[in-house]
Amino acid sequence: MSTKQPANNVVTKRKPSQLPSRIGKNVAARRKNLGLTQEQLAARVGVEVETISRLERGVHSPSLAMLEVLSEELNIAIADLLEEKALVQTPESEIIATYLSKLKVKDRLFLTDFVKLYFQRHG
Repeated sequence: MSTKQPANNVVTKRKPSQLPSRIGKNVAARRKNLGLTQEQLAARVGVEVETISRLERGVHSPSLAMLEVLSEELNIAIADLLEEKALVQTPESEIIATYLSKLKVKDRLFLTDFVKLYFQRHG
């Protein structure tokens, strides 16, 4: 069995993914916006502090399941954790996010649905 190489015998290398670094920066920014320490976030998602540290430094890539848990605990969409742009918040949204972060998931979802409904009617 032979393996085919490109006709010009040039082996192309893939550029290393910037995704782990981007996710890490976005997790760290969101965590800090919420006023959480790495220790607090680690406790919320059920991992060691070193795991959060490695993730934020881009050394560790989170699984899809971990991305889902992080998005829930940080009250942010998974897509926002993948964004290339830095996460920017207004002072008011940071205050609201801080209040929301202290609630149980069920209560956060209730308030999120309420706000969506409000803007659908009045937005």
